[in-house]
Amino acid sequence: MNTILKLRSIATLVIASAFIFSCSSDDNSDIQGPSTDTDFNLIVNTTNEGSEERNVPITTDQLNTTQKVNVTFAAEQSMKRLYIAKSENGGALEPFAFTNQAVDEKKDGSVDLVGDDKKEFTFNIDFDTPSTSDGTVTYLLWATTGRGDFRDIAKRNAIGEFDFGVITITAGNGATGNGLKSYTQTILSAPLEDGSSSTFMSVLDGEIYKISEGEELASLWDFGYYYGNSGLASFASTSNYPALFDTNGDGMVDAAVADLTGVPQEELNKFYLAKSTSIDFDTVTKREDLDNIDKPATERVTNIIIGDVIVFEDNYGNKGLIKVTEIVTGAGTSGKITFDVKVQTSNIFKP
Repeated sequence: MNTILKLRSIATLVIASAFIFSCSSDDNSDIQGPSTDTDFNLIVNTTNEGSEERNVPITTDQLNTTQKVNVTFAAEQSMKRLYIAKSENGGALEPFAFTNQAVDEKKDGSVDLVGDDKKEFTFNIDFDTPSTSDGTVTYLLWATTGRGDFRDIAKRNAIGEFDFGVITITAGNGATGNGLKSYTQTILSAPLEDGSSSTFMSVLDGEIYKISEGEELASLWDFGYYYGNSGLASFASTSNYPALFDTNGDGMVDAAVADLTGVPQEELNKFYLAKSTSIDFDTVTKREDLDNIDKPATERVTNIIIGDVIVFEDNYGNKGLIKVTEIVTGAGTSGKITFDVKVQTSNIFKP
């Protein structure tokens, strides 16, 4: 592998991307509240910890539609973002996507709270109802003082370390999941000098990311792929990804993820990996099947070959497996790895 990958354009790409997305003119007018069209109100503030105001249960027979809820947050410090995570039928918590209301949405999926001193806001938000007659949809909501994390409620929480609201919409008897999510035929590419390669992955939702996507999204990445001189096909956590990049054009590798994206090293996700010879990937069908995995001691695994099963534990304590199904060798434009993933759903209720 040519370990010196010249990325002179990375800084320009990141800066340009940040500028483009900071110019939104949306002021969240579609969701400004409260609305008189609903009797459901979620309230999260500095004095109502443990209160029923933070927990809104809703029973409905209206499937595949929306239910409006007034959402009020009040803090002693300025709030910058609202995070909403959604779980269907006890499954994985993922970022909630607004479909029929326009909002000022940040690249990580959070709502940008417009204004210099946003210490209180009330929105009326249309939440999706279950799609099946015995379905359940659960929403977790929290506000932050800056860029937060969909898997860590405590990160920059504007009210308290573990302050959030819950909305549960139930149809019939509700439903619970198996605590497991799967991604098939995921492809990561070897890193390219212009940052255009889809090299990193988040096990939160199975999304893959380009190196050039920069500061706003790097904190979501869990691990990346590269092809080394001696280690050949390799995975590494975002935090431990090797410094492969020559950003100064002086022939010296001088940059890893923190240098390229501007995200502080301590905010990059750790991701622990090791090869396994004792676990059958295909027989894992529920969360409990992965509970006995011991946390690997390293954040890199090298010399990966087709058929390898790799155990992992992410930065948030969720355990999982990677099964490698194809490798195109090399560090150039054709270099890539294909794999399947099974991972425990995020236990976001754990402080």
